[in-house]
Amino acid sequence: MISIVLPCLNEIRHGYLPNILDNLALQPGNKQIIIVLSPSTDGTYDVINQHPAARDFKVIEAEAANRAQRLTIGIEASQGSIVLLHHPATLLPPQALGQIETLMADGTVVWGGFRHSFDFDHWLLKFTSWYSTTQRPHASGILYLDHCIFARRQALLDIGGVPDMDIFEDTALSKALGQYGPPRLVAGTIVTSARRFRERGLYRHAALNQLLKLMYYAGLDPKKMNWLYEGKSQINVSYNERKK
Repeated sequence: MISIVLPCLNEIRHGYLPNILDNLALQPGNKQIIIVLSPSTDGTYDVINQHPAARDFKVIEAEAANRAQRLTIGIEASQGSIVLLHHPATLLPPQALGQIETLMADGTVVWGGFRHSFDFDHWLLKFTSWYSTTQRPHASGILYLDHCIFARRQALLDIGGVPDMDIFEDTALSKALGQYGPPRLVAGTIVTSARRFRERGLYRHAALNQLLKLMYYAGLDPKKMNWLYEGKSQINVSYNERKK
């Protein structure tokens, strides 16, 4: 069985949540769908609870401070031998679970992800997806969460789950999983939201991403970096909760 962990916090704004739930419900295969929901103010819980397949979802309401904590809670609650960490603004390809099972059938592959694409047609985004699919995994062994990283459950437990960081938790996770070998990509391609690029401006957001990478490798505080990244949107972290 494959356990799918979907972390949620105020997910209405990007419009992907209903489609994600439909996509997961229709995925063939033996699966467990775990939704870890932090307190939200936009009706996220209602969308999940009112979905036609809601009774098949395991919903965990948690006072998690960030996405990394939500993912770790889901890993700990999972029952599948493989866990897929689902990005909350990304759609899996058809037959996604079967592709994972085929890749990991011989027991030698520990972790991997899907090929990447955006839902908006622009040369910069095409380049970003090409680089993150064909270059970064081989050069540095890093996959971002919007590749929908999957791994053997025991490996995730052995490394202590997802590193507890407000941003770049996927980079730290990739480095931790790297002890088991480089990531492997299945043939399927995910589609992820380009909303942040479009709202902030394609080139401005791309420049911010590169600045944040420099700040990360310089060892700066992830909380401050994520505040710069999210501003007031509170997508990964609820800063209102942090202020209490």
